[in-house]
Amino acid sequence: MNKNLVKIIGLVQGAAGLLGTASAGASSAMQTAQGGDIFNLLSGAALGFLGLKGTASQQKVGLPAVSGLNGLVGLLGLLGANNPLSALQMNNGTGGSLINIAISAIGFIVSFMKNKSAK
Repeated sequence: MNKNLVKIIGLVQGAAGLLGTASAGASSAMQTAQGGDIFNLLSGAALGFLGLKGTASQQKVGLPAVSGLNGLVGLLGLLGANNPLSALQMNNGTGGSLINIAISAIGFIVSFMKNKSAK
């Protein structure tokens, strides 16, 4: 697993969540809603932890789990079911859903990459 890539994914998603939470203009530009911003902030924190401090076994379980949740949120947003799990709307348009799907795809790719160690 590539810890550096997981760190970058976590920081990018966390920054998107922080920007969306702090600025209504940024949230509108990314087409996320309050629930989506909070989800991106928490998901980014989880991915960041896995990339910075997570052990190999934590990454093996945590990365596919967080990636799966991102994919689920993204797909439900694209299908128009923006708030199936809570009263908070997750995304205001396709932009927020595509962010979650992209994070999910990258997370799954990274979780199945072979570890290249120098010999």
